[in-house]
Parts: sequence; structure tokens; C-alpha cells
Amino acid sequence: MHDEFAKIGWLKARFELDGDSKKVVVGIGDDAAVIDFGNRPTIITVDTQVEGVHFRPDLISCRDLGYRAMVAAVSDIWAMAATPSASVVALTLDSDFPDEQFRELIEGLAEAARKTGAQVVGGNLSQGSSLSVTTTVFGLPIGKSVTRNGARPGDSVYVTGTLGSAALGLAILQTSESELAHAASFVERWRRPPTHGHVAKAMAALATAAVDVSDGCLQDLTHVCAASGVGATLHADAIPTAPGYETTCKVLDIDPIALALTGGEDYELIFTAPKCPEAAALGTKIGVVTEGSVVRVVDQAGEAIALDQTGFRHFS
Repeated sequence: MHDEFAKIGWLKARFELDGDSKKVVVGIGDDAAVIDFGNRPTIITVDTQVEGVHFRPDLISCRDLGYRAMVAAVSDIWAMAATPSASVVALTLDSDFPDEQFRELIEGLAEAARKTGAQVVGGNLSQGSSLSVTTTVFGLPIGKSVTRNGARPGDSVYVTGTLGSAALGLAILQTSESELAHAASFVERWRRPPTHGHVAKAMAALATAAVDVSDGCLQDLTHVCAASGVGATLHADAIPTAPGYETTCKVLDIDPIALALTGGEDYELIFTAPKCPEAAALGTKIGVVTEGSVVRVVDQAGEAIALDQTGFRHFS
């Protein structure tokens, strides 16, 4: 099982053997779990930011890392059309981690917690060889939880905000092209993801399925389609991107469509819903849910566009 999603599939099957199905409303395989403790369902998710995998210390400040770690975790709560209520944070630090950087890391976590509503109520400190931030967030559903398995043929596919900006920001940092016209905005987009509390509230009333864009739009939408037993067609010319995105990609010799669809770390929300003005007010329509199981990207002429990958995968 060298593939991340093969491991997740095995874990899902293994732990379902031991589960109390009366309490578990949504288990392994979605953005977050939903547990019914007998009063009101609770949404629970966890996310880890690991030095050398999710970030390099020379590319991001400790304050921005803390902010990013919290918002990345809360994004899963919003994808379930829920409101964050609390969080616990586990930190792994090496023995000589500077106090000033420690305080900055905590200030970034606290800033994001205040902004999202995921108040930090506990956690754990541990010594280790590299820095990691593990954030567990609890939330409350606004209505019925929106999962990955409700998309229906004929639904439209919408995405909030823009795609590709975070991946482009990281590419800029890795190539030291900081003098580009829009470099600062893309770098900031990678360091500080957007927040979507207002979208989650609206999604609760109209979305049939949803997922947050962490590993890449195409890959994350594929998870929705697999869970829902459907396919999808995405229109490359409809993908929303930020001002200066295509020009900057051209300077760096990056395929703008491929990066927007597979780059990841956008932390936008993809949702499916019947086509309507309310959905269009939340995001850009980028495609349609279809019969079958194939997820494809097409150009303006309707011809399929081949991509080398669908997004980021651990262990690949």
C-alpha cells in the first residue's frame, strides 16, 4: 500500500469493524467525521503540518505557519457546512526551538482561532527532531452535514475564490522570483489561506456534496465523484484565477491550467448543487456532474485535456 488513498481505504475498512454505528454518522473517508453523542452531532477533523513536507522554515514565518495550520484544519469543518467551535493543538518542537519563534507560532494559531471561531482549548507539547503542528478542530452542523457522497448527475460544480494562486506562490518562493509584478500577492495566498465561514452557512441550504481543495481541485473533486458514484466534466476555460496569474505562470514556464487544477493548498471549497443564482453567488461554476465514473477536463471545443497528475499524494 504505497499510495496514500490505498492506505486510507484500508484504514476505513479496518476501523469500521470496531465502530459503534449508532454514534458514527460519518466515518473515515470524508473531510471530517460526524459523531452523534445523543444531543447534537459534533464534527471532528484533524490536520498536520510537517516541516519538510508541508512547509520549509525558510519560506514561512512561525506566525504565518500557525495561522495556516489552523485555517487548513478548519477548512474541513466548513466543507461539511458546519461552524467551528473549538480546537486542540499538538506541537512537536526540537529541544532548542527559540522562545521567540514559539511565541510567534502561538500568536499565529491564536489569530486564526479568533478569526474562525475555533478557540484553542487544549493540546500537547512534545520534543522531536522537526517542527510539526497537528490541529484537531470540533464543529457544529448548521443544518444537515454536507458530505462527499451526495452529488447527482445534472448538478453543477462550483468553486469558491480562485485556484492555483497558492501553488504559484510556493513556486515563486522556490525559484526566488520575488520581483515579479504579482509575486507578493501569490506568496501571501500560500502563507495565509482564505476563510469561508459565510460560504459554509449558505452551502448548508443548497449544496448536495462538498470538499475543500487541499490536494488539488481535480483530485479532490474525484473524491467527491467516487463517493457519490458519479462522474464530472470540468471546463478549463471556466477555472477562476487571480489577476496576473497566467502572466506569472508564463514567466515561470508553468502550465496555468495544470497548476490551477492540480497544485493544491488553495483551501477553497468545491461544492455541487442544482444550478441556481444562490450557488452562483458563492462560487464560479466550473463544470457539471455526469453519469458514470469518469472525471475529465475539456477545453472550449469540448476536447479532453490530458494531465500528468491529478494532485498531491503522500507516499507516492
